[in-house]
Amino acid sequence: MAKLDKNSTQNRMSESVIGSEMEIVGDIKCNGIMRVVGKLKGTINCSDLIVEEDAIVKATISANSVSIGGNVSGTIKTEALEISSNASFNGEVFYERIAIDSGANLEAKLNHDPSGEKARSHTKPKTGETVSKSTKENNQLL
Repeated sequence: MAKLDKNSTQNRMSESVIGSEMEIVGDIKCNGIMRVVGKLKGTINCSDLIVEEDAIVKATISANSVSIGGNVSGTIKTEALEISSNASFNGEVFYERIAIDSGANLEAKLNHDPSGEKARSHTKPKTGETVSKSTKENNQLL
C-alpha cells in the first residue's frame, strides 16, 4: 500500500477495534485510532481510521487520516487518504493528500483541499437531527 507521512504521536494513541463479528449502526466518536474489521454504518469521527480488508463501512467519515483496505462508501473528510490495491471506495472525498494503489476500485468525486480547511472540519449531526432510520433499514446493515 502507498504510504503517506504520519504523525509520530499516532504511536501513543489508544486503538479501538470494531471486530470481525461485529455490526454497528450509529454515530461513533473516537479520540484515538479506530480499526474496523467488521461492518459499520453511520457517522465516524476519529483521529485515524483504518478499514481492514474484509471490513464493510457505509458512513460519513471525518478523521485526520483514513486508510482503506476494505469496502467503503459514503463521504470522507480527511487530511490524508490511503486506498490499497484490494480496496473499494464509492462516494465523495475531501482530502489534502491522497495515495491510491494500482488496482484499487475507486468511484468517487475527489475534492482536493490543499489548505486542509475542509478536510479538517469535522461533521456532526445537527441539533435535533435524528440519525436512526426505520428498524427494518437499520437491520439491513450492509
